[in-house]
Amino acid sequence: MAQEGFKRKLAAVLSADVKEYSRLMREDETATIRTLTAYREVMTGLIKQHHGRIVDAVGDNLLAEFASVVDAVQGAVAIQKEIRTRNAQVPESRKMLFRIGINLGDLVVEGDRIYGDGVNIAARLEALADPGGICISRTAYDQIEDKLPFGYEYLGEQTVKNIVKPVRAYRVLLEHEDAIQGMKEKEPTVHRRGHRRSRDSLREKHDGPKGRPPIRFSQHLKIYLSVIGFLLIINLLTWGGDLWVHWPALGWGLLLFLHWFNIKTENGGKDKYRNRFQKHLGVYLGVIGFLLITNLLTWSGQLWVHWPALGLGLFLFISWLMGVKSTHKSEE
Repeated sequence: MAQEGFKRKLAAVLSADVKEYSRLMREDETATIRTLTAYREVMTGLIKQHHGRIVDAVGDNLLAEFASVVDAVQGAVAIQKEIRTRNAQVPESRKMLFRIGINLGDLVVEGDRIYGDGVNIAARLEALADPGGICISRTAYDQIEDKLPFGYEYLGEQTVKNIVKPVRAYRVLLEHEDAIQGMKEKEPTVHRRGHRRSRDSLREKHDGPKGRPPIRFSQHLKIYLSVIGFLLIINLLTWGGDLWVHWPALGWGLLLFLHWFNIKTENGGKDKYRNRFQKHLGVYLGVIGFLLITNLLTWSGQLWVHWPALGLGLFLFISWLMGVKSTHKSEE
């Protein structure tokens, strides 16, 4: 039952904060406050130009609402472009980069204040955004998919704090060079306005090239067992005292293991740093297991597998440390 004095509405919520705000304040409070004040005035003006309303602005955080997702995203893009221009005149260590999250959701309204998961999800998307970037929810993406001249990179389902269900997130590609860079780094799903391929490209991300569905693990396993079984029969029928079928079985088995592990990590809903470490761990276990079996099958009285295990283990440890460091930075 709705409580007296409260009402609900559907609206687009924009949440923004400053990347590494604590460091900027620690190094120079006066300059940071002066820059923040100037940038916030610019953001407020652009939000109003795009028919938005400032709900709250405390510290480095800013919360705004829009009646339209189109207006919210256009306003966010205008903000990031203007701040990028202003940052070009500032030393690298003093650049103030904002992260923006946008969500379309149901809100609880009390006076000028807004509450609810619609607000919370926008704040979590903000934390997923790149410095100087914009991250939007699936509900927001559905409203602007073919209405604005921007690209979108699907980031997958993200498990975020205090939200029960994973949130499907998209990165807004502000410029053409951003889209090119994104494809180089992650081979993302990029949707462009005015092309029928925009839907097909999303399908291609999940279904494979040219709309072909990716081979399922169960299908991969059946093919593996059939082919290896066939090779085993050939090995036995042409027996010359040498069993060779284990070599293709091991090589293909490693790929099969990596296929299975990749599915597990992608469906885990983890953050990108933990997901990356899990993939490294899967590759490490697969490769070292393969080398251990090879060492035993070619045994000549010497165990050598521990050397690559130590080397790759060091790489895995460094990967874990970098993920921890990056996670801590993103929480500032």
